[in-house]
Amino acid sequence: MRTKKTGRGWRGNTTIDTRTRHDPQEDDPKLGPIIKQAYEEACITICGEKKLRKLELGQCHAIWGKQKEILRAQGINWKTPAEMTPGVMID
Repeated sequence: MRTKKTGRGWRGNTTIDTRTRHDPQEDDPKLGPIIKQAYEEACITICGEKKLRKLELGQCHAIWGKQKEILRAQGINWKTPAEMTPGVMID
């Protein structure tokens, strides 16, 4: 298990679990490529045609929202990494 020691900041001396989870549908041989294609479409819609090496702060949530919308139109109920990992802040 990967954890991150926060030290003595405002959280005190605690350990936080930094693992993120993904929707198991992404591992399905039939749905996986569809989910990946929806991600690529969402990236183009949100970021434009240019390929970004690094997303801007908060941009992942906009991309996942668009990806979820694309997949919902195809009848796929996909959950974002933020929904799959409710206790972890992702940005």
